Amino acid sequence: MKMTTFLATALLAGLTLPPAHAADEGVYGPVAPPNSAFVRVFNATAQPELQARIADKTLDEIPAFGASEFVFLPPGKYTLSAGAVSQPVTLQANRFYTAALEGKEFRLLENERYANRLKALVIVYNLVDGSTLSLKTPDGRPVVENVGPNSTGSREVNAVRVSLAVFDGAKKLADVKPMNLERGRAFSLFVAGDKDQPVTSWVVN
Repeated sequence: MKMTTFLATALLAGLTLPPAHAADEGVYGPVAPPNSAFVRVFNATAQPELQARIADKTLDEIPAFGASEFVFLPPGKYTLSAGAVSQPVTLQANRFYTAALEGKEFRLLENERYANRLKALVIVYNLVDGSTLSLKTPDGRPVVENVGPNSTGSREVNAVRVSLAVFDGAKKLADVKPMNLERGRAFSLFVAGDKDQPVTSWVVN
């Protein structure tokens, strides 16, 4: 059996199709009060060491095309800021939010809680305008399909080391750094930039 076929079989053997999720608060250290909202910032720019603030929380030294840790807050209305960007956001209870900073605004993307410790979760964040992205194995088998711009798609998978690639329709945009997918963890793949020069980066929680 070819290695790519073996990897595809191992990866896809136990797939389910849940709603989009993000890792639960136990992954992030301190226990949050019931009904908290969770938010992190993804730096979708080449600016290093970005600092963001929301309420009394400071998210420091966010690397270029990297994400902060999640912080928790009571649900409600807040102002999220980073550099010259300041934007109102509304956070709901028991939800996980990723605020992707691109240029002069945040794009707020939402996920539900993830608590399946028997599978790994792969989440694709599509920050590429005018694209519909799919994540596939080396032999072309889909893992996460048809993620529209400014949205996310996810799928639970078996624990395995795998190399993947991002496609826009039938066109391959980029290979993705190989990753060891582990049970009970969420693997966020951010795709930023544009279709001619996409930037892919993993964030693991």
